[in-house]
Amino acid sequence: MKHRNLLAFAVIFIAFTSWASAQNDGGFGLKGGIGLSTLSIENQQAKDAKNNLKVGGMLGVTYEKRFGDGTFALDIEALLANKGSQQKATILNNDLTFKSNIITIDVPVSFKIYLGDNFNFYAGPYFSYLLGANLRTESKNGSNTSTNESDNWYDEKLKDDNGNLPLNRFDAGVNVGLEFVTNKGFGLGARLNQGFVDITNDEFRGELLDGRLILKSDENTFNTTLQIYGLIRF
Repeated sequence: MKHRNLLAFAVIFIAFTSWASAQNDGGFGLKGGIGLSTLSIENQQAKDAKNNLKVGGMLGVTYEKRFGDGTFALDIEALLANKGSQQKATILNNDLTFKSNIITIDVPVSFKIYLGDNFNFYAGPYFSYLLGANLRTESKNGSNTSTNESDNWYDEKLKDDNGNLPLNRFDAGVNVGLEFVTNKGFGLGARLNQGFVDITNDEFRGELLDGRLILKSDENTFNTTLQIYGLIRF
């Protein structure tokens, strides 16, 4: 599984950088930072639980092309990101923490407006391919603590009798953000990603993972992530 994930990211990376290097008036760069993510889940258990933001990383490449006098720009990225959610609940005197980890390749396409040479705000769609996901559960009862980590939700053995997996492979939504980039090419930015695609597979009829607080296939579940990042442009 890990080899397939690395190969998929390498192919996107090579294709993206080859395209970027062919441009004479573009800006190629590297981008990395942290994401504060959650999942909007419609089941009652999730609504009763305390919902905390999950911290994850993001890293990838970016290419920006500015037009005309530089007021408008188009930015395309390829990023490896860690998303998911973290929730807490108390059940039968057990303090439970549920942390879902979702690894994605994100391709945001942003349309930018520059206010001067350095500051811009932007918006546009993003598209994601989900590489893998799992659930980590921690239970505390007094001084006793136990943890359990599920298999990858895309593991073949989790398929139901019809060959369906618990999660879909694709996500899409919008991203809105702002950036400040110096004349030397160093920058900082922040943005909000809001998914519009239900990542759970409504066709899945198998048994989901222990806990079942995080995801259920028959309820809509959407990604939401706030990303704070640094960048360097060459």
